[in-house]
Amino acid sequence: MVTRVTQVAVLAAVLTAVGCDSPARVKPWRHAPDPTSEAARAPSSPALADVSAAAEVRAARGHTLRVHVDADPGRLNPLMSPSVWSRRITYGTVFEPLIRYLPPEPGQTAGRFAPRIARSWQVVNVPGGTEIRIELEPGVTFSDGRPLTSSDVQFTLDAIRDPRRGVDHLRPMLADVFAVELITTYQVRLVLLRPSAWVLRALAEIPILPMHIYDGSLAAGGQLVGSGPYKLVSNKGGIVHLTRNDRYWSTKPAIADVEFVHQPDAAIALKDAKRGDLDIVPALVPAHWPEQASAPGIAASFRALEIGGPRLRYLGFNATRAPLDSPQIRHALALLIDRRSIAKRVFDGLARPALWPIWPGGPVSGPEVVVPDFDPAAAAKLLDAAGWFDTDKDGIRDKDGTKLHLVMIGSERPTPKEASAPPQKLPRDYFIEAARRIGVVIEVKTGGESWVAKHVTEGSYHLVEMQWSGMVDMDLTPLLGGKNPQRAASPRIERVLDAMGAAWDPAERGKLAVDLASALGETWTLAGIVADEPQGLVHKRVKNVRVWDGWVDVPALAFDERP
Repeated sequence: MVTRVTQVAVLAAVLTAVGCDSPARVKPWRHAPDPTSEAARAPSSPALADVSAAAEVRAARGHTLRVHVDADPGRLNPLMSPSVWSRRITYGTVFEPLIRYLPPEPGQTAGRFAPRIARSWQVVNVPGGTEIRIELEPGVTFSDGRPLTSSDVQFTLDAIRDPRRGVDHLRPMLADVFAVELITTYQVRLVLLRPSAWVLRALAEIPILPMHIYDGSLAAGGQLVGSGPYKLVSNKGGIVHLTRNDRYWSTKPAIADVEFVHQPDAAIALKDAKRGDLDIVPALVPAHWPEQASAPGIAASFRALEIGGPRLRYLGFNATRAPLDSPQIRHALALLIDRRSIAKRVFDGLARPALWPIWPGGPVSGPEVVVPDFDPAAAAKLLDAAGWFDTDKDGIRDKDGTKLHLVMIGSERPTPKEASAPPQKLPRDYFIEAARRIGVVIEVKTGGESWVAKHVTEGSYHLVEMQWSGMVDMDLTPLLGGKNPQRAASPRIERVLDAMGAAWDPAERGKLAVDLASALGETWTLAGIVADEPQGLVHKRVKNVRVWDGWVDVPALAFDERP
């Protein structure tokens, strides 16, 4: 195995030779002439000719799945800063990855890889490094009939790796890829800088684009041409209409048409669902849950749908500033978080208590530890043991003449919808009140997102309210590892994170999650508050519904044909 120093030297030589920061392209692709817009050629949806004509919409209900979209999906492009909804609409439907990342088998907590565009893949140790060799399915075509080849794979991966393309949300996932090389028309090789299982995980998230459409511009004039089981018919009037791709290379989906309907008003969406115009309402707002979900018109036709993506709200500690440089103090503060009350009172039950970013289907998909109870008495004992007492009886703990006064930064308090309404009680309010009762003063400073980010970077805080969201089974080194300058140093956490990065099988990473949780319990690098657990609705006529990684597998859905 080549040493790390040698690998870096080789990379530096290559970058010097090409004279830019672009990724190495071993075999260049050819440029195709600019294509015409498929959107202009696509037929219009009958149901979209007049959205207000409810009769026409219902006439298509027998073959059309309708999904409520609660936010503007924006540009429907899988690489150009996709929104949550643009990804839900296009990923796995219009576009496909090389491999699939499937939900765990019954009784397991970790997912598993399966073929998609790639027929097979192999991790190979060769003189000088590690390679991932991929063999493509030979019969895959794009929706315009052009075959998918290794050139399309090379183009997509290199476009992501090129900083000039601006695919910032995916590029870090391929940081360990040195080069993408063509072997044959249906074989490609990824040369790695170091063994990194996260590259394989990335291949399950990256949609493969046709080079002949997107080479000139990743925006491609708004075109959507992929290899998936659906293709775009239209995007107008707040409705994105997909129809079954007759050229699809594998098993065609059971549902012929899918419409994603943008409706920002939740009350109107519920009314439309009750009227039979929607099949999936992914998330109900607290004001309409659970009463509206159990209303007769809804309960008779719908069942509950829980789309809980890997999102953790947590309290971050600056371990470089005293007294938070002590794990004992961090542990004490973690016990002052009343997670159950926060989940119930602040989030109306649409979140659940969580301690670490580890749970089945979480950022680390593994067994979840028991969430500790709210325990101010135990927290006070830890502070006593650390030498913090209220020596002058003013209600504030002190040590060596220093008051236990901490600075907490966070986002500005949201403005009430009605001027006369009282301010909403936030998670930090419960925490601050509990801390004050045992002699800890917490000063809150708030600002916008950039203001908070600036203070975190500078380290000018003791505590910070944060959120972490992403995909199931991801590299948490940026969150938990030593590269974050404010994190508590932990060789044990670093070893576990390195072992996860070297584990090619997700099941092995799931086993390591137990060790990671134990290491976090020693250092209290952070303290989780709640994990989002949104509640939605799915019509009883829809079957094969399974949630994974924050969404449902739309092509796997079918309609129950029973009367």
